[in-house]
Amino acid sequence: MTSKKDNRDNGFGSAVLGVLFVGTIVVFLILTLVLLERNGTLSRIKRQFAAWKLSWEEAHKKPEEPLAEPDGTLTHFGPTDGKTYEFWELFSWVPKEEQPEPMPTPVGGHREPSQNPVNGSEAWWKEMTRLSEVVTVYAQQDTPLFGAPDAKTEVFGYTFAGEEFRLYAVSEDGWYVVTDGDFYYCSEGTRFTMTVPEPVDFSGFEAYVPVKHPLKGILQNPELPHGCEVTALAMLLSYYGVKAEKCELSDNWLPKGIWGATDFRKAFVGNPRNKLRSAGCYAGVIAATAENYLAAQKQELTVEYAEGLPFSGLIEKLREAPVLVWTTMKLKPSYIAQVWQVDGKELLWQNCEHCVVLTGYDFEKGVFYGEDPLYGTCEYEMQLFYLRYVTMFSQAVWIR
Repeated sequence: MTSKKDNRDNGFGSAVLGVLFVGTIVVFLILTLVLLERNGTLSRIKRQFAAWKLSWEEAHKKPEEPLAEPDGTLTHFGPTDGKTYEFWELFSWVPKEEQPEPMPTPVGGHREPSQNPVNGSEAWWKEMTRLSEVVTVYAQQDTPLFGAPDAKTEVFGYTFAGEEFRLYAVSEDGWYVVTDGDFYYCSEGTRFTMTVPEPVDFSGFEAYVPVKHPLKGILQNPELPHGCEVTALAMLLSYYGVKAEKCELSDNWLPKGIWGATDFRKAFVGNPRNKLRSAGCYAGVIAATAENYLAAQKQELTVEYAEGLPFSGLIEKLREAPVLVWTTMKLKPSYIAQVWQVDGKELLWQNCEHCVVLTGYDFEKGVFYGEDPLYGTCEYEMQLFYLRYVTMFSQAVWIR
């Protein structure tokens, strides 16, 4: 017969064995995670999951609610519509020699090259796309500098507004590796800009009478989620009485090429109908599309385009007629998101690229007027719009 003491001993022994078993499993899992983290597998899995999640959300997100019809109600993009903009976006720019010292490096953080996080051994570094050409970028105020592409890693220090760096490498999930010439850092690409904010002097334009050309808006959605360029072109052609349907321009006249192997100055990357694996194109492609379409319609109109059209040139064109220009969606900061090698050239694609048709301006109010393929009739704060326009290489297409 078994005594109560024997039962207690057996129960205690079973409990101890159970605890040891669970502890062993926990230790095994911890060691496995540590091993995966050290060889970079865990970080790679996290980044792959983040990329998959982003793709899934992009594929399933609902399009932003556009204005049903341009009816005189304006969507305004600029500092006066209640949004918060970064220091550098409001042009509170200070010459570099007069800028304050960078924020103090946190305790435990160093800038010595011996602690370079980019030493070639980390798995994440091997997965980065490294640039072969020098690209200068400028930091926003209080931009943190990390030791690895993960906001949870050690912070080495902070930049100050406008501090200059050289872009060294780009990851698929938007992280940059930058160098100040002595040391390499990791930081989020959205915290940098390729354009130094330089406010435009409006003093020479004060006598200009406000201009607003009549133009019927066309929205790109739902048919063309990446079709801002051809939709803007359809609007511009309509101003001259040329009937041009956005989908016909996209399907039959716009030259296209595959993702990662196409020069966006020669053809549209992807397809405007596709939400994924599509980017866009630059002014020369839209100008060629317009020329070919007008020739087929036997229209005696001349299409011209430019990269690097200065502010004064843009205003002079806009005095006469609407102008198709490159900017960013909602005037958000753009950043380099893709690096492609095409025909022996390194191509840098900027996220948030967008096209609109400017219809006029008002210097007293400090705004541009425009028809936006995503948001309908818009009013853009002039200084901020021009900054985005310059970031997208001051591209424009016009017809005469």
